Amino acid sequence: MYPVLDKDTISLEILPHLSAAKRGFKTKSFLVETVNAILYKLKTGCQWEFLPVKSLFSEVVLSYKSVFWHYRKWCKKGDWKQCRVSLLSKHKSCLDFSSGDIDGSHTPAIKGGEEVAYQGGESS
Repeated sequence: MYPVLDKDTISLEILPHLSAAKRGFKTKSFLVETVNAILYKLKTGCQWEFLPVKSLFSEVVLSYKSVFWHYRKWCKKGDWKQCRVSLLSKHKSCLDFSSGDIDGSHTPAIKGGEEVAYQGGESS
C-alpha cells in the first residue's frame, strides 16, 4: 500500500469530519484506505482512471470510480472544506509562512489583453 498518511492520523484527524453512510449501507473496503487513495490522487495529480487501486487497498479493492464517488460525495456536502478548516485551525502553530511558492498565473493584466496583442484565443 502507498501510504500518504498513516492509518492512525487518517482515523483520528480526517474521518471524524467525513459524513458516514446512512440507511445501513456500509462500504466494502476500509474508509481509511479510501481516504488514503483520495489523498494519493490529490498529492500526485494523477488522473482518476490511473489511480493504482490495487496498490492502495489491502483486502477489498475499490474501483477508481468508487473512490471518485466518495470524493465527490464528501465535496458536495462540504466535508473536505470543514476538515481542512478544522485541521488548519488545530495545527496553526505548526505552520510556517516564512516562504511561499506562488506564480503569476492568476495575476490580472493591468493594461488588458488587447494591449499585449492577446486576442482572446482567436487567431487573426
